[in-house]
Amino acid sequence: MTLTASRIEITPTEAALGAVITGVDASRSAQPEVILQLKQAWRDRHILIFKNQILTDDQLLAFANYFGDILQQPAYIRKGETEEYLPPLVLTLANAAAQESSVNIRPNYQELLPHIDHYWLPVPSSGSFLYAVEVPENGPDTYWVNLAQAYEELDDATKEQIAGLQIRYFNFYGSKDRDEYGEPKYAAGRKVKPGERVAIHPLVRTHPDTGKKILFFNAASDVDILDYDHIEGAKLIARLQEHIKQPRFAYRHQWSKGDLLYWDNQATSHYRPEFDVNATRVLKRVSLRGSRPF
Repeated sequence: MTLTASRIEITPTEAALGAVITGVDASRSAQPEVILQLKQAWRDRHILIFKNQILTDDQLLAFANYFGDILQQPAYIRKGETEEYLPPLVLTLANAAAQESSVNIRPNYQELLPHIDHYWLPVPSSGSFLYAVEVPENGPDTYWVNLAQAYEELDDATKEQIAGLQIRYFNFYGSKDRDEYGEPKYAAGRKVKPGERVAIHPLVRTHPDTGKKILFFNAASDVDILDYDHIEGAKLIARLQEHIKQPRFAYRHQWSKGDLLYWDNQATSHYRPEFDVNATRVLKRVSLRGSRPF
């Protein structure tokens, strides 16, 4: 189905989420009715896909600002340095390119497990924009998971089991002693390690705009469930990790230079496979401030 609006077209993908937007130049000022149509499509489809964009950092920031306040990531001390570094509002995510990444993340060619951006903050981002400056011809693709559908398709017994549960996430953001993430583990009530950031969020979140229930589950970090049996908690987390991997929940994006994606970080997680360490891949990311999950 293609919905024709004021000078733009919104074409849903055949996947569980995503819509391709045509007729929008993100480098130019947008009319109010266009922004309203895009916001509704974002609520309905969780990802907006804009092709063939040519953007400066300032233009990317200006377009993102139509949809909310820009998120400033916290300062940290980078590996080998002593002074705090405040990441820019437009982050560079680069691999094997002259331009270095502006965030302290694992080597950019390694696999990224299904994760929610900024889950390690008390108030995660509401959404992110990712703009492809340079991408390899042979991938990698990125996959987004519809966490609203993932919740809806849980059996009633599991929905009852997870209602009201609080999950604790551990993250080494900004730790100068961390080289990369290990495999995620069930933390079984362990103490916080030096340099770790910890956030506690409801396992079932209510979307602040739509009111839908979301399986707000980050599968890429150590976790535990508060006030819950450790053995049963580990079993539950393993089951949820497998549940969200099901292809019917996912949209697969094959990147091209000039692609701009805007996704709902409150209702999706995303992941990608490992790729060639020598590939040139440069993307720019801007994230928006969110609200405390409830």
